[in-house]
Amino acid sequence: MATIVSAPDLTLTHPVTSIDLPTGGRLDAAAVLALRGPVAAAVADGPVLVLLDVSGVDGVSPSGVAGLLDLLRVVRSRGGDLRFFGASAAVQHAFTALRLDTVARIYGGHDEARGLLATRAS
Repeated sequence: MATIVSAPDLTLTHPVTSIDLPTGGRLDAAAVLALRGPVAAAVADGPVLVLLDVSGVDGVSPSGVAGLLDLLRVVRSRGGDLRFFGASAAVQHAFTALRLDTVARIYGGHDEARGLLATRAS
């Protein structure tokens, strides 16, 4: 099994390119597979912050969870981070039940996921 590297306090030494990947409906193997290409292309040149809007997700399959963990591993292995944002009871339930909140978190919104709210508060 692959090791997931935690990156709660992400500090990138290279310029960060943030890409937003929308998702909705059911988060399963097919949905994650559709995200894999854009994520792999984004991290090809180095660290990147990938934001995934999960607000439209109404169901999560075990293969969807496994796929998300793989995407997280791919992005973090290149020095970047994959951050989830948006209100989704299905995703929140999966994160809590499977204790995924120990390796990633779901941010309230886009600006919070990018870290813009923390910047404005200081």
